[in-house]
Amino acid sequence: MKMRKKYIILVLIIFFITPFILFSNILKAGSLPKYQQKMWGIAFNIFMDSPDIIKSTFMIITGKRNFSNLFNDYNVKFLPETQYIRLNFVKKEIEIDIKNKRSGRKSFFLNIFNNDIILVTKDGKFLKSELIYLSDSNKSLKPKILNTSGLIGKDKHKINIYDTLVIDDKIYISATFPKETCSKLEIFYAKIENDLSFKTFKKFDECLTIGMSGGKMQKYVFNSQPGILITTGDSDNDRPGTNSQKDDSIYGKILFIDLNNKSYEIFSKGHRNAQGLAVKDDLIISTEHGPRGGDEINIIKYKKNYGWPIASYGYPYERKDLNYKKSHEKYFFEEPIYVFLPSLGISELIFLPDQFDPKWQNSILVTTLNDRSIHRVKFQNEKFDKILYVEKIYIGERIRDIKYLDDQKIILLSLERTGSIGVLSK
Repeated sequence: MKMRKKYIILVLIIFFITPFILFSNILKAGSLPKYQQKMWGIAFNIFMDSPDIIKSTFMIITGKRNFSNLFNDYNVKFLPETQYIRLNFVKKEIEIDIKNKRSGRKSFFLNIFNNDIILVTKDGKFLKSELIYLSDSNKSLKPKILNTSGLIGKDKHKINIYDTLVIDDKIYISATFPKETCSKLEIFYAKIENDLSFKTFKKFDECLTIGMSGGKMQKYVFNSQPGILITTGDSDNDRPGTNSQKDDSIYGKILFIDLNNKSYEIFSKGHRNAQGLAVKDDLIISTEHGPRGGDEINIIKYKKNYGWPIASYGYPYERKDLNYKKSHEKYFFEEPIYVFLPSLGISELIFLPDQFDPKWQNSILVTTLNDRSIHRVKFQNEKFDKILYVEKIYIGERIRDIKYLDDQKIILLSLERTGSIGVLSK
């Protein structure tokens, strides 16, 4: 009888402890900054696909959330509601495996060309589908796989793609090939056809000293010359890097590359990891990862210095010997126009046309990774020089990219967990 009681007690202990261990690791896997453990990644997806009542119950049981979190959500809205308007949100599954074998994530970029949407994965898969299928009743998308050439070097190293950009009838990609000796940042282009034959547009001579980040591109006209703006990073958690303040390095910068002669110059410097870039006429806005805390929105101006690694509103992750200055202006750097504290794992952004809704005029939409949300940033007027407020719109997935379709007035999201396309409409 005593032995039976011991077994019962043991079973009860296992019953209560197992969910705590399991879901602690699930939540950890879902928020890893760079790498995803495969086993827990599968468990995390199962957990996230469970009904809300089950997820909420386990979050409270395991101590990851409590009733204070629930009471803290004063006036918080969830889709289809936002503070001012209602939005319809659907997910379009992609009926092709796009999982990246290195990261375990389903990361991809969105591109619009004529009546097609082109999807590009971080490891070099190119898919195409007609835009009309985004608004039909089917829950899934059956894109066509595009053949590519010119993206694998002689050493057969796989490519790492950081961003894509469509200019006229060509698609550009920023990329590196991971190598043991010297990886370099490259930009390739191809005419958009069913077979994409890529050629080198620009290859930089400088070797990577810290893993590549940024790589975000936008078309921009500078001194009457058409070109490409591209961001480059210079940090990896508690390794701040040494290149952001050096004028003889391309890293930790925003560069302008002339489309015609392919020459480049440093447009701005002092950047840690600019993961978003948007252009509207002469106005340039970037989003930038800070260290622990301190993700930034910056108005980018020619030849200005944004302070990294000297100034940041974030803090080191673990190293005690790092000390970032808080005031940028005091040390002759540009202050960010807004800082998110705590940080969000900030990602891509777009200018939202005023025609989308009168209540959302003069806004940008900022996407996030770890925060799994869109943040609508409302500016005072069309000058975009003063932020009035920020509205959080919870999506529930890491968002790698965002695009807006003028004709259909819909917002497209690249969702990393499910590898699906999120479609937001009025």
